[in-house]
Amino acid sequence: MLMVKTYLDRSPIHGLGVFAAEFIPKGTKIWRYVEGYDRCYTPKQFAKLPKQAREYLKDYAYRVDGEIIFTVDNDHYINHSDKPNTYLHNGYAIAARNIRKGQEITNDYREFDPELCAAFLKTKK
Repeated sequence: MLMVKTYLDRSPIHGLGVFAAEFIPKGTKIWRYVEGYDRCYTPKQFAKLPKQAREYLKDYAYRVDGEIIFTVDNDHYINHSDKPNTYLHNGYAIAARNIRKGQEITNDYREFDPELCAAFLKTKK
């Protein structure tokens, strides 16, 4: 669940992106998983989903500790950057530096699943 005010807009990185609707100071917790709000699938549950659902989740979900996490808010539109302005720590995405109002919020997808992300990032080049 996003814990800061954001909005979607066209991204210079790829398609839509998530942008800060207000100044976000370095060290601010930006996102965390909220059970009952966000959705977590085991590999077995994921395999039982219809093909269309699996294809959608491959683009918009994260793999963390072997499970597939789908966020129901705009978090799944956060784009990859080799120099992201967030990092993961103890289950939170945290601002790695000050993020200006109107600046795109980015992750390094390799923090989630290095093998899966390496294949994904090759297709984006």
